Amino acid sequence: MSVVFGLLLFSCFYEINVFTINADNYELVIYTYESLLADPGYDFVEGFANHSGIAKEDIHLVLLEDANSIVTQAALEKNNPVADVLIGLDNVLIHKAKEEGILEPYNSPELVNVSSDLISNLDPMKHILPYDYGIIALWYDNSRINSTSNPELDTLKLQDIIDENLDEILIVEDPTLSSPGLGFLLWTIAVYGDPSVNFDGLLKDDWRNWWKSASKNLRIAPSWGAAFDIYYTEEENRPMMVSYGTSPAYDVCHPLWGVGSGSDPPSTAIVSHENGTENAWLQIEGLGLVKNAPNQANAQSFIDWFLSAELQDNIPTNNWMYPANVHANISSCFMDSAINPADVNILNDLITPTMLEENLDMWKNDWETEIASFSSIFLIILTLSFSAITYIFLRKKRE
Repeated sequence: MSVVFGLLLFSCFYEINVFTINADNYELVIYTYESLLADPGYDFVEGFANHSGIAKEDIHLVLLEDANSIVTQAALEKNNPVADVLIGLDNVLIHKAKEEGILEPYNSPELVNVSSDLISNLDPMKHILPYDYGIIALWYDNSRINSTSNPELDTLKLQDIIDENLDEILIVEDPTLSSPGLGFLLWTIAVYGDPSVNFDGLLKDDWRNWWKSASKNLRIAPSWGAAFDIYYTEEENRPMMVSYGTSPAYDVCHPLWGVGSGSDPPSTAIVSHENGTENAWLQIEGLGLVKNAPNQANAQSFIDWFLSAELQDNIPTNNWMYPANVHANISSCFMDSAINPADVNILNDLITPTMLEENLDMWKNDWETEIASFSSIFLIILTLSFSAITYIFLRKKRE
């Protein structure tokens, strides 16, 4: 009870801090998620202050729980904006942001250094500009499961998760609460299809059938951080979780506790292998200019800098994703340890932005009403209550 009370108290103070910001007191206000560039850490506020000449104390950084909270807060303030820049919205959440009318397009000159495919897959209208990307993947602990004990891992299909009883060791995140969880849901939809909207996917089946079979044994967590907590609790016997194709790079390349290149990697990330191709969902994160931003010129300058190589060089080993700027430096350690999205079949190409916009709410609702059982919801409540302290610590590493 004391842990829950502490969380509620923290939440109250946190919300008061957000709602009492006076934009007139600052030259730039930024909303983002807590773990942005946080592990081991790059101080991008100080970096931009040095670049721009704006005093660091005149730049106000608001750290919200996740990207959905960023959109919600900005939407509440859209008639009298406080934030100038939003960072962390992805290629799914962009639709909600555009619906709320909280962003305005900005054609940054730095976009010449960003892949046109990233721009078009995130938002061709440029309300949000890409700063990093990576695929959703299944990540497992090599010391507890590997391709020797489970050879099916080398050519895994989603159906193998059920047929080989891997659902009994897999943790997935709730797609109504978690960004990687939503990415995994869309992965399954793209693979199996949805006859209710005349979408074949790769296999001309129904994504709901896979989830109904798998959900009997899956562990459903409310967030990446909560899943990570279960993953590293050996008594739980859940050595596989939905994460990112870059997750093994964290274990190998982290400057403080990575094992380093040339050592046996502690973990592996894999995708699925339907129809003879390696398939995965691509997540693209972006930042955008708030509509009627109080400090529009400074906001544009910040966006330009955030997309430049000066900042982008810090993405791989601080945010553990691929940088959007094609000229950014990526270490050989990172490249050798992470799955390069260019090497897999990107399932986003099957689900068009229009299809996603029209069906996303229905898909999430169907998952919640048809798949998420009472026991799963109860487990989420228990995980939040009894793992709260660990969850807050781990969320700062990666959300």
